[in-house]
Amino acid sequence: MRIASSLFYNQATATLGTLSERAGELQTQISTGKKLTAPSSDAVAYRQLSNVTRTGADATQDAKNVTLASTLLSASDAALGDIEEQLQQARELAIQANSGTLPADQKKTIASTLDAMIEDLLKLVNTRDTSGAPLFGGASGDTAYTQAADGTISYMGTGTPGAIPIGEGSSLRATITGEEVFNNLPKADGTTTDMFKVLQDLSASLKAGGNAGTAIDDLKTAIDSIGNARASLGARGARLDLEQQRLTKAAAAREETRSSLEDTDVTATVIELQKTMTVLQATQASFSKLTSLSLFNYLS
Repeated sequence: MRIASSLFYNQATATLGTLSERAGELQTQISTGKKLTAPSSDAVAYRQLSNVTRTGADATQDAKNVTLASTLLSASDAALGDIEEQLQQARELAIQANSGTLPADQKKTIASTLDAMIEDLLKLVNTRDTSGAPLFGGASGDTAYTQAADGTISYMGTGTPGAIPIGEGSSLRATITGEEVFNNLPKADGTTTDMFKVLQDLSASLKAGGNAGTAIDDLKTAIDSIGNARASLGARGARLDLEQQRLTKAAAAREETRSSLEDTDVTATVIELQKTMTVLQATQASFSKLTSLSLFNYLS
């Protein structure tokens, strides 16, 4: 009888302990809103949640990179747009200056306007991004273009900027070098020139009473080069838009998965808690009633 009594007490105590522990877990899930309070709660779900969390962290970095790339693309396109506008004005002046009847003093006035444009363009090609690096300076260098004492303007950048990772093994170069856009412009005679040389040669010719020479065609080449660069940046921007959409959809899917794994279904959990508490109270009552029977007073 003592064995049966001991077994009864052990089983009853274990049952009460299990029910109390389960009630505590359910109360914690309701108060915290999380049904996974520890790996032991559900090892498989906890591992899945860890994977979702890790993937989410990677996606967060990808989203930051997409934002950075978009910012750089927008800044580059805006600067190129301003430069393109200046060159279009310079070409109109070149066409005007090419008139055989234009007086020498007016040619000098146009040359002075071109000189002012050159100063503005030098500032534009040295536009910096939010981190202070030159947009058109390539992979390194503090300044994209510098002007020597004799007035010569030279490209100082080196290499090409590194591509920015944007997710799923993809990367994108968000800027373009000055050398790609403003230098190595092909001329009709098979040689090459650059934007600043075209403008400076045009200014010098007009100051000496000459005409536009090949500047009209050369400026058209420069404008076309910028147009091509802006088209390339636009294509990259469209790719970023698609990537942003993918990231947004993936984030929504991850959140749905995370919620299903981690978030408490409060209504269902409250019902389960009520059931557990009912069973616990009934078990406690039964245990108390049985232990109060006189028979158990003699089975010790």
